[in-house]
Amino acid sequence: MNPAWRARGGWLVAVTALAWGFAEATLFFIVPDVFITWVALRSRRRALVCCALVVAAAMLGGALMYVWSLHDPAAQRAMLLKVPAIDAGLIDRAHAELQRWGGFGLVLGGFSGVPYKLYAAQAAAAGLSPPVLLAWTVLARGLRFVLVALLANGVATWLRPRVGGRLVAGIWLLAWVTMYAFYWS
Repeated sequence: MNPAWRARGGWLVAVTALAWGFAEATLFFIVPDVFITWVALRSRRRALVCCALVVAAAMLGGALMYVWSLHDPAAQRAMLLKVPAIDAGLIDRAHAELQRWGGFGLVLGGFSGVPYKLYAAQAAAAGLSPPVLLAWTVLARGLRFVLVALLANGVATWLRPRVGGRLVAGIWLLAWVTMYAFYWS
């Protein structure tokens, strides 16, 4: 990372992106899109770097979920059922989509509200190899994160001169609170 990135808190942003990407790919229940869009409110370039870091960390988290499913699928399922907004039907849906669509199921899930962690946990049982899971992870997670980052940055860039930075941040917060209130209800 260049010196200008470090001088503006880039290391903290990078570490947060990596931690959030890994955590959400395993057991954390708030998508990295929240952080990516926050960063995108101020910098498209930094948000795109965050996208890459989150995807890399999600690959690691996805690999961990894959291996865990091979060693103790019952314990993994029990733990996943403790994560907010995850139920047996959602786990079964991820499995069915992987069986029907293969790795493309991860792309569909990324835009339908099914957490990535469920696809990673069900990949082995659905017959996906680790390299296939990881390749589709890059495409599925990367596509969604980049689209969300570009959208957030575009909206913020258009709104900021009209309403100011504080109101843009308030709109961002309201949008995510509303989205999660709807998703968890």
